[in-house]
This record gives sequence, structure tokens and C-alpha cells, in this order.
Amino acid sequence: MVFGVCLVTRLVVRNLSTSSTVESVEQLFSRFGAVQSIDLAIDVMTGRCGGFGYVRLAEVEAGSAVAALDGLRVDGRALRVSLEQKSLQQGVEH
Repeated sequence: MVFGVCLVTRLVVRNLSTSSTVESVEQLFSRFGAVQSIDLAIDVMTGRCGGFGYVRLAEVEAGSAVAALDGLRVDGRALRVSLEQKSLQQGVEH
């Protein structure tokens, strides 16, 4: 039996409301597949969402999530969802 490798892609989610929680973001993204992890920026002064975060989904599901959720209005705000861009300059001397 051969087992496939499931590659995971990290999505950047911007313009989240301050009332966003890990649970609410997971509910939003889970319709596209199993959410591997969610990391929200938390404002240290208020303990609330700082407006952006990261969601890890299987690579095959990430594109569908971006297409469906980018620009979607949630809590009165248009979400900005994109694939994380890796820096090509890592290890390059300036």
C-alpha cells in the first residue's frame, strides 16, 4: 500500500475583526478541509485579535479557500486571504 504525502500551505488572513477567535476562524475555513493550525495575532493590551493571523490547510484545499474567502465580508470587514509568500532572499548577503 502506498501512502500519499499531504503538503500543508500557510494562508495569511488579514482584516479580521477584533472579535475574531480561533474557533470562529476555524469554523470559516473548515468547510474547505481539515484545518491543521490557526495562529492569530493577539493585542497584548486588550487580549483581542489584532486583525490578522495564519491558517494552515492542505495545499490542495488552500486555493479553494483563498478563492472563496478573499474579499468576503465577515463582521462588517472584507477579509484579505492569500497564500504566504516565502522570502527568496533568505541566506543572501546584502
